[in-house]
Amino acid sequence: QVKHYNDPDDKEGHLYGAILASIREYRKSKERGKYGEYNLAFCAHYVADLSQPFHNIPYDDFNKSRHSFNEGIVEKEVLQNLSRIQDNMYDIKLSPERFEEDLSKEIARIANISRRLGIKLKAEKRNMTKKEIYRQLGHSASLLKAILRYTDGKYQ
Repeated sequence: QVKHYNDPDDKEGHLYGAILASIREYRKSKERGKYGEYNLAFCAHYVADLSQPFHNIPYDDFNKSRHSFNEGIVEKEVLQNLSRIQDNMYDIKLSPERFEEDLSKEIARIANISRRLGIKLKAEKRNMTKKEIYRQLGHSASLLKAILRYTDGKYQ
């Protein structure tokens, strides 16, 4: 999927590969002395989408009817409830020597968690609870924190 990053003709989606590709583009831009943060903004968007169950299951009638609603459940309150995300965060280590391999594994791990939740929601014909949403946001926030630590050169 990496090669489809910024491909306007890609109709299949490229969420998983776009995370890695946006980081590659960030690093290339920085090496050339260019503004690379634009690519990190895309990365942050894709990492947030990664924990969204409706981005990890087929875009069928169930998904179409609930996708937008589920993305907006906590939209108006999330900034006042950042501690709920922080309570669900955990440490993710991305080794500088194996960064892309480690990142790919973490992307797959979180995508699978999100997919399982999406399948459960569909089977139960329901929307996410706020507890589920904040847990999912914790996955994305944890991964984004690890990515930013890497891109900032702080390999802790």
